[in-house]
Amino acid sequence: MRGLPFFLSLLVLLKIELIVGVWRYNNILEDENLFTLQNAVFLKYDGSDFVEWEYPECCNVNNKSSPNAIMKCTSPGFQMVKPLVSSPEEEEARYLFISDSFFSFIWYAVVPIDRGSAETSSKQVRMWIIDPEQADPAEINNTALVPSTQSRYITKHFYNNGQYPVIKLKSKQTHLGHFQKDGYWEAVIPGDERFNDFHIYGQPISFQHRFVIDGQHTFYWPEPAEPNGEREVSLRLAPGSPLSLVWGTCELYRGLLLSDTGTLITKNAFLTSEELKVDPGTLPVPPEGYFTVDQAALLEDGIIFRIDGALYWRDNQDRVLTEHPQLPTSGVMGLYQRTCCASNYPVQDVELSSLIVWKENLLLVGPKKFKNPGRENFLKIVLKVPPRVTYLTASFGSHPASLATLVMYSVPGAISRNFLTSYNELVPSWITSTFMTKFKLKDIPKGPFEMRFLESADASLLLWNKETILYSFHNDNEWGEIRPFNASHLSAAAFGSKIHQVTLDHSWNMLVKMENNILFYCKVGMHEVVRLHKWMEPDSRMVLYLNQKEQINMLTLTPEGLHVQKYPMMMETKSAMKGSYHDCPFISFEHSMNTISYNMDKGDQMVLWAQIVYPEGKGVHVKFLSNNADLLYIEQKSHFEGVNSVDTVNTTFIISQKVDYSDATSYTHLTKKTSGIVTLELVPNQIGNTCNLPMSRISHFNVGCPPNRHIRVARPWGMPCEMYSLTNYTILGSVLRDPQQDDIVVHYDWEKFGCLLKTHYKNPFLPSIDLYDGDNYVRNVDANFIVWDRFGRKDYSFNATMRQVACLRESQTWISMLTGGKSLEEAWGPELL
Repeated sequence: MRGLPFFLSLLVLLKIELIVGVWRYNNILEDENLFTLQNAVFLKYDGSDFVEWEYPECCNVNNKSSPNAIMKCTSPGFQMVKPLVSSPEEEEARYLFISDSFFSFIWYAVVPIDRGSAETSSKQVRMWIIDPEQADPAEINNTALVPSTQSRYITKHFYNNGQYPVIKLKSKQTHLGHFQKDGYWEAVIPGDERFNDFHIYGQPISFQHRFVIDGQHTFYWPEPAEPNGEREVSLRLAPGSPLSLVWGTCELYRGLLLSDTGTLITKNAFLTSEELKVDPGTLPVPPEGYFTVDQAALLEDGIIFRIDGALYWRDNQDRVLTEHPQLPTSGVMGLYQRTCCASNYPVQDVELSSLIVWKENLLLVGPKKFKNPGRENFLKIVLKVPPRVTYLTASFGSHPASLATLVMYSVPGAISRNFLTSYNELVPSWITSTFMTKFKLKDIPKGPFEMRFLESADASLLLWNKETILYSFHNDNEWGEIRPFNASHLSAAAFGSKIHQVTLDHSWNMLVKMENNILFYCKVGMHEVVRLHKWMEPDSRMVLYLNQKEQINMLTLTPEGLHVQKYPMMMETKSAMKGSYHDCPFISFEHSMNTISYNMDKGDQMVLWAQIVYPEGKGVHVKFLSNNADLLYIEQKSHFEGVNSVDTVNTTFIISQKVDYSDATSYTHLTKKTSGIVTLELVPNQIGNTCNLPMSRISHFNVGCPPNRHIRVARPWGMPCEMYSLTNYTILGSVLRDPQQDDIVVHYDWEKFGCLLKTHYKNPFLPSIDLYDGDNYVRNVDANFIVWDRFGRKDYSFNATMRQVACLRESQTWISMLTGGKSLEEAWGPELL
């Protein structure tokens, strides 16, 4: 009888969840930076039992008896707001944090081109400044092409005070805006036919004691969708399934939303979407009139669907659902698409996998495109296990070149055990983790499982079933179960509801969404989650979507269509943890490692810094983690300062290589051995759920010669550059090192070698060598070098003797060096330099 009271209480709790209404809030632009004293907060209550709003005296509400009201506050800080209702159960209060920030103007940007234009080489961007509280509706809706009267007035005042915008692209290139007489700035940036994403920042200039907020801007130009044909049918999840979201690995604005009523596709981050249907081709249409899909993967040139244990291909062009000879037709238990883009990982001449497919005893991987001329088969087997071993789930690892799988080992008459194994695509090898062995058998949850690794220098992962989440951080050195306060697991704290989604952003924030839309939050690295305020009705069909701006969007599917709403996550977490024991051990943490990848040539040195400020006595410091520490030498210097019970530690990291190549028996072998990719991670040694952390956490260092680095012969000052003045030239056979009767005709490659350096044969010529990354000059090469003609001519001479140049020993000669049949590269290789 002990279970009956619990069951009854669970029913009561569920009933309360269904009866009580839901209230929300936001500002006019749904931007968390705009919850300030200058901007209004829009309050909204959904429910039939609303009476009035309760709010502090320092705030004003235009109509407190209206479920849709507008609030403005005159004092900063946490403001307690809640709706009063007529039902016996009170609504929960929120503590809205209203800041007194001076940053309340924002940059508005538009790309005024014909959306049907074929122009892709560049895009013209118009920018001006708006006050959200006084902006024109077209500016609020992002449809304005020119500034409104009020915005033009504000913009011209800023311009007169010296303001101008700078566009910063993902490539770190910057473009200045040029002011136009119509009251806006213009800049031309490199274009993309489908998508543009850039950051706009201005100068520290104020107007009316208010500044402009830096902001990220995205633009989309999706190709118009062709109407569905009469033969095309829907793709649906099984009846009663929760929504499922799939997005492009490197193109977050491309996505699929799967439901039991159909599949929606977007090419512009769900600003618009349409139903995705398929032509069945030669496949028989099921009796219900649609295909029931289990999973999907969004590749660059099409979509793979898992249907009843088989994989089917839908090409972006013909939209026909087909069986393909390169895809398995039975036994597929799951597929996993890479969640973090690996294109910035500086590996050369290797394409990392983007898809994992597993059958009961077989694990396969595939690239980001189905059609790959250089690949014989789309899927490649990476591990085949004996029948007693079964794959449970798989994921790509913390390092872009790694992947991992959870397997179950079964022996008749014994208890089955789960093991985690990982694989490296660059150095093909399997390693078994100790993660699952750290738990007692009774504490290991039952499947089905999902798994996701965190981007980190050390292997770190989350593993969950429908009830709870296990974690392992820093190569299994920290492990355990993520739990809510006062509950055995997440499902118990959500009235028995199951885990639906685990969403992560780049600032270490983690949201766990339950099927009844209850949300839990924690910082990655913490073992306790916080339950957030209710934002959505329990029966709403909703899924979380993280867009390119690192904003959490709620996608809600209703009979009327798809509704997209920004979720103010940081406001909600501050409110939920107000007055709790959750705090942050430091005041601020920042660092200069803000690029996803760096190139470090031999002999290069790089300096990074980190600063952490914390209350006296907390003992916080910065950790510099590395996955391949032997490749780099990191010298660390710290400066400590304490003022008024606040401690500041500034740490400098000097990164270099300490390798002596002078005594190497094989310079080439040692160079390869001391080259590679190192992943570095900058983190505080302590964090808390209320901490503000930078988005950049890890960087990949490519140690060795950068991919586009090369040398060029510098053109002496005053020497003209001659292009295309000849097509070929002749070398007499008699002047070759190995004389021959026939002359050699050499075709000059203008694209490769560039302009000719023309000088008189009697003038002394000492080549000056410059180092370039692509077309960007790096520095002059001051090392010794040897010059020879690659075709074997020897009719050139030197105009200085050994005595004149003060040689310390007899100079090298052709005869002395080319002994034993050595080639020129072997004789004058790097070992002798």
